[in-house]
Amino acid sequence: MELNGKITEYANDLSYVIASPLSIKVLMTLELNYMTPTDISKILKISLSNVSTKLSELKRRGLVSCITPERRKGRIYILTKKGKNLLDILPNGYKVNGK
Repeated sequence: MELNGKITEYANDLSYVIASPLSIKVLMTLELNYMTPTDISKILKISLSNVSTKLSELKRRGLVSCITPERRKGRIYILTKKGKNLLDILPNGYKVNGK
């Protein structure tokens, strides 16, 4: 992928995450450790269906990865390098609790 394509993809991912506070919360939660959707749902006090939908969107963008895709229940998700890099450059005003 050429540089302009990478910059466009990066800008699209950044704007997607900034536009969705739930995306930021899910990414920051996964920054702590690998987790199941149920774990994330309990920590963030958000419905499991909302967390699952958000994880699917983040996975499609390459920001998270499921390390147990063969499981029907209890799938484990991790933050990808791309997701970590995006969190690292997230403007401070968008970070939860100043992290």
